[in-house]
Amino acid sequence: MKNIFFLLIVLVLGSCNGTDREKEIVIEDNIINPVVHRIEAKQLLNVDKIGVYDTLSVFINRGTDSILYMYDSSDFTYKGACGVIGHGPEDFQFPFFLKKANDNNGIINLYDVNAAAFKDINVKKILQKEPNAIMSMKMPTMLIGSPDLHLKSDSCFIGNIDSGSGLYFIYDSNEDKINWVEFPKILQLPQGDFTVMNMNRITLNFESNRVVSAMGYYNLLFLYDSNNTLMKTVQLGDEEISSTVVDGDHLSGDNIICCRDITSSDKAVYVLEQNIREKDFEKIDNASSRIVVFDWDLKYLKTYLLPHYSLGFVYDQYHDRILYTALNPEGGTDVFFFYLNTEDKK
Repeated sequence: MKNIFFLLIVLVLGSCNGTDREKEIVIEDNIINPVVHRIEAKQLLNVDKIGVYDTLSVFINRGTDSILYMYDSSDFTYKGACGVIGHGPEDFQFPFFLKKANDNNGIINLYDVNAAAFKDINVKKILQKEPNAIMSMKMPTMLIGSPDLHLKSDSCFIGNIDSGSGLYFIYDSNEDKINWVEFPKILQLPQGDFTVMNMNRITLNFESNRVVSAMGYYNLLFLYDSNNTLMKTVQLGDEEISSTVVDGDHLSGDNIICCRDITSSDKAVYVLEQNIREKDFEKIDNASSRIVVFDWDLKYLKTYLLPHYSLGFVYDQYHDRILYTALNPEGGTDVFFFYLNTEDKK
């Protein structure tokens, strides 16, 4: 009886360890060439991030007169722009969209990593040029630098920072406490450069509290449950992709960039995959990008092959479509969209 009990313990421990080491190989065998449409907007010169709301599509432009440009989400007619680079309460430096469970409240929620502040923009006031349209609040120090920040509740944030502290964090603003989820053991040691381990991007299912992390320098995806326990590891393609560090302190330009961006809906996870060399990531003559779609169990569903080289995208839940940026020959960006159903909408 003791021997049987001991064997059961070994099997349980082995299965727990396997969760962190084993991976499922995914072969993309459902390829779709979507019908894409260009958004004809002369203001969208250098788009970095896209935000979607019920009546507006909002674009963060870098290096232009204004920071945010707003368009009617139904036909992309221009509505207005706001935000200038500066240090005042209504100014911006390097903003990102703050992801929330419900963005349908007439407020554009941003966080500015360089200004260390949250910025809430009242859409009605900003379009009517009323005062106090932009409210600024101090950002907790421990959140500064996060490229993917999700407001799970009034006091709980989930995000990541390319600092080597972990795969992603959970921050409680009431206690001013941050907890990091450790890197999966399947990843190699950082070798002095934590960008090998980091450069991952995460997305959150607000209902189930599941998190998916897609790696920048690995063709790996990780699924975590509401207790931040690793549930599943997926590798895209037969061949394993990982990176090396040169002279112990920097990445080689020949390393492959895998995931560029990630987003999700309540039903699916969308991963923007590149598979290009680090030194080529801004060249538009590379192979076209693709968006790989999974359900929230990380079961592969389909792949959208884009006719462009994209650096960022977003899922528009109000119109069931994808909006994405693409580099153009002039060195700026164009913005395209396509619908996710089989029949192209007009």
